[in-house]
Amino acid sequence: MNPISSRQVTGVLLVVLSGWSLTMTAQDGRDGWIVLLLAGLCSLPVAALCCLASERMPQGDWFQLPRAAFGTVGGALYMWTLAALAFWSLCMTVLSGVIFLRTVSGGIWPVWLLTAALLVCAAASAQHGVRQLALWAQPMVWLVVLALLLSLVLSWKQLDFYELRPILSGGVKDLPKRVYLLLSAPFGEVFYAAAVLGGQGTRIRNGLLRACVLAGVLLSVLYLRNICLLGAEGARGVLYPSYTAASVLSFGEAFQRGEVLISGSLLVCTVARAALILSFFAGCVQAGSTCRKSRGVWLGAILAGLPCILCAGSNQAFGMAQELYQILFLPVVVLAAGALFAKVHTKSGS
Repeated sequence: MNPISSRQVTGVLLVVLSGWSLTMTAQDGRDGWIVLLLAGLCSLPVAALCCLASERMPQGDWFQLPRAAFGTVGGALYMWTLAALAFWSLCMTVLSGVIFLRTVSGGIWPVWLLTAALLVCAAASAQHGVRQLALWAQPMVWLVVLALLLSLVLSWKQLDFYELRPILSGGVKDLPKRVYLLLSAPFGEVFYAAAVLGGQGTRIRNGLLRACVLAGVLLSVLYLRNICLLGAEGARGVLYPSYTAASVLSFGEAFQRGEVLISGSLLVCTVARAALILSFFAGCVQAGSTCRKSRGVWLGAILAGLPCILCAGSNQAFGMAQELYQILFLPVVVLAAGALFAKVHTKSGS
């Protein structure tokens, strides 16, 4: 079986990070594009750290490393902790897609149906393995990029770049905090990609680093477009600036339908993001228990995720959960990746 190339790795992570733009807000104001760029750059050392442990054992499975490094009990505890984190990530990803679909559809679809549909689609994507995900991720990246470029070209004359002034009007005092939150999510989810794709040498790290840079640029450009079209206050006042930006374009209903296609492509990216997280969750559960059937794990995740998402199916609850998730995710990931690398490095050197 041919190994996954560095370019395919870039495609997978870029699709996963692009899915986050579906629910990207403009709460950071006119300086949000700077925050996104900085978060993308700051994610590079995080991505490198997440890859170091598997690079010490390039022919091994990442999910077998914790047991070898921490022992049977310690490895199981490590994997179940990360499984819980991945389940939280899965719920947040699916919930963001559900709230988006409910909002743009006028609430005609029940929450339980949308939740079940997204979870089933994610499980169907995950069951074919990460290699299949890598194969269709590349054309999906081009679709997202071309859709964004088309949107920029059609709206170029309507972009008001004066909305970006003054740059850093709020000062730089709270800039580290805002960068931290975005570095935690979505960029911190590079940890999932590094684990699922791990065990294939340094090309995984190179592909992930490239994807972090490209994602930072892509999200920044999209954010700039939203601010310049809607204005800083206008973009901040709507729930989904990327989707709402279509309403101010002078291309009529035709481009409104085109914007729906853009949102549709980003929704597919959200499904890919959920599929990657679900693959990581299944790997953690299998490594931390005696269960060896992925379908059973996916079914359990769907049955457990459905009531959790339904209980938090409101914008207010989602906002609170998202803020807490962004605060806690990065420290857990850095601690997990750093501890695993330190143990693997010690054992391989002894």
